[in-house]
Amino acid sequence: MTDKEYSERLDRIEQHLRLLKDSDIDKTTLLLNIQNALTGSPLNGNKGIVKQINDIDERVEELETFKGEISVYVNQFKVAFVIIFGALVTLILKLFSLK
Repeated sequence: MTDKEYSERLDRIEQHLRLLKDSDIDKTTLLLNIQNALTGSPLNGNKGIVKQINDIDERVEELETFKGEISVYVNQFKVAFVIIFGALVTLILKLFSLK
């Protein structure tokens, strides 16, 4: 091979290495952006998607617990209402039977 061919081949290899380096930098930047989105960064108080999902999960669990407590109170209110309604019906029937 002549010097010109060596020079051209070296230029192609250098160009290829530059493209690989640029591609590597782009992929590294993309991975860092994905990591920051998932775990957060100091700029957003380390509140990434993972932390937000954990917070949402905790709130859902609290709401489910609250729903369970409220359903107990609602059932107790239904029973009290039926008892009071039954007592009123009984009282009205007793008043009409007295006359």
